[in-house]
Amino acid sequence: MANETKLANIINPQVMADMISAELPNALQLSKLYKVDRTLTAKPGNTITVPKWGYIGAADDLAEGVEGTVTQMTATDVDYTVKKAVKNIVLTDEAMLSGYGDPQGEAVRQLRMAIQDKVDDDGIALLKAYTTQKVDATGKLTYDVVCDGLDKLSDEEQGGDLYLLTGQEGIKNLRRDPRFVDAHNDLSAKTVETGVVGTIAGCKVRISNKLNSTGTGVAFILKANALTAFIKRDVAVETDRDVLKKQTLISADEHYPVAIEDETKIVRLNFNSAAAEA
Repeated sequence: MANETKLANIINPQVMADMISAELPNALQLSKLYKVDRTLTAKPGNTITVPKWGYIGAADDLAEGVEGTVTQMTATDVDYTVKKAVKNIVLTDEAMLSGYGDPQGEAVRQLRMAIQDKVDDDGIALLKAYTTQKVDATGKLTYDVVCDGLDKLSDEEQGGDLYLLTGQEGIKNLRRDPRFVDAHNDLSAKTVETGVVGTIAGCKVRISNKLNSTGTGVAFILKANALTAFIKRDVAVETDRDVLKKQTLISADEHYPVAIEDETKIVRLNFNSAAAEA
């Protein structure tokens, strides 16, 4: 039958892959905190070496006729192995042909969310292991603790977005501070950046439930692009047909590592989420 509708006409793996790849960078929970780097695409190898440069310090005064000193630049290399995130779903013929809802659109959304969550998990894991610049507070996360963290930033460049990433325990206390500006109550704000719940001490506040804790809490002050997601290969979608069960397997995968290229863009805030209320 020349005009029959086949599942191959309904499920287009390439279209699904293009949709997920296009949506993924902006869908990441830590969007704005990631730089997405595709320079690894189509290059051989499964390891990326990321240099971490040390700061050479401020310039020196130099008197006339005096020879200047030479400061040696230092760097340490960190190797990140490319990993593969995979998620599989199955759609029955009944689901695809029933006409209810949008099975393919929902499949794209669910697969994108699954890969997005995995990349975010890896970014959070890197942040939790970070200890270079930190503030150890004896009490809850407060305005003063955030200010102490800002003082730790290793440069004095003005401008650029700063973010405070915290869990529910951290934001619960900050919201009670009169200096916290709720993004949705600030009528002067023309637009509210997706994921930003407010501002404090010049930082845009974002919440991640992946930072929730009991007792010892952790939050992070981050500059934009503090983390880098190196895309080795954009999302690929493949399908396979089970003719006995009359269903179609859809498999999506992403090859990538997440890395910290510049540790000076991060300050860790350790606080006591179980401290007595102020």
